[in-house]
Amino acid sequence: MSNETKFFPRAYGIKTQVEINGLYTDWAETYDHELFENGYETPVRVARALSQFLPSKASILDFGCGTGLSGMALNKLGFTEIHGVEINQSMLNKAEKTGVYRSLMLGNQDNPFDFHKGKYQAITAVGVISSGAGPAKLTWSALDALATDGLLVLSLNDAALADPDYTSEIQRATDLKTAVLLSEEYGPHMSTKGVGATVYVLKRL
Repeated sequence: MSNETKFFPRAYGIKTQVEINGLYTDWAETYDHELFENGYETPVRVARALSQFLPSKASILDFGCGTGLSGMALNKLGFTEIHGVEINQSMLNKAEKTGVYRSLMLGNQDNPFDFHKGKYQAITAVGVISSGAGPAKLTWSALDALATDGLLVLSLNDAALADPDYTSEIQRATDLKTAVLLSEEYGPHMSTKGVGATVYVLKRL
């Protein structure tokens, strides 16, 4: 595996959705292995944060589920009603093989939350709303897809934390009383690379 192409450094240098989709198509086969090499801890951190506020039988949408690492972390902590959506078909095919999802959907970039409001009790976004992935406005869109008391758990890595567009969306949601911040914790994202991330838990008001 040492001769594999390393895709992780490229993730922070791409901008357009076409570039992002191309990257993840190329990366799908070796994605899990490369992230494990880099000490990828955010899926477990997000699952632990959600477990403090939500019962294990609650319905969860794993938004931008990728190859299923976040779904597996949720399932390991006892969550069973996990549904995934992902815009890249190659990544979605890998997620299906994990066996932890009740359903999987190919995402629509123009309408990322294409379901009735409140269908899920929680939405997780692990490394999805970030530089090289999804735009900051997805935070607001995710909250808008939740009914009252629904939970949004998202992570912002160091690159996203350095971009005020991302943190300002969370601040705006709390300032406008659209959501309340239940938890905020900074910790390791890619531990072997020295990259951190903050995990937020927001409750829709």
